[in-house]
Amino acid sequence: MSGKRSQKRVLESKRRKKTWKKRLLVLGLVCAALCIFLVPTQFKIWKLEGQLKDYRRQADELQTKKQTILQEIEYYSSDAYVEERARQELGLVKPGEVPIRRAVPGRVQPSPEENQVLAD
Repeated sequence: MSGKRSQKRVLESKRRKKTWKKRLLVLGLVCAALCIFLVPTQFKIWKLEGQLKDYRRQADELQTKKQTILQEIEYYSSDAYVEERARQELGLVKPGEVPIRRAVPGRVQPSPEENQVLAD
């Protein structure tokens, strides 16, 4: 009887080992399938997150550029800019001011009488 019992135990332990092997094999296949389906999806997610960072950086740069342009528009619309350009390009002066110009070699400067006419 003890021989039959030990044989039963041996057979039972072999069955248990086979059952565990099958379970491990199925578990391994399930893990492999999950990896096959989830890893490419995760790579896509990482790629999209990288693109999102790039787009956010671009948006920040454009926002900064917009602010700069708005400041330039405000400056170019101001009276100070108009006065500055009138002085530089047209040579206009305020009443009572004496314009001082650099001498350019080879170029004749207007006489003081002509300056007086221009100032009036």
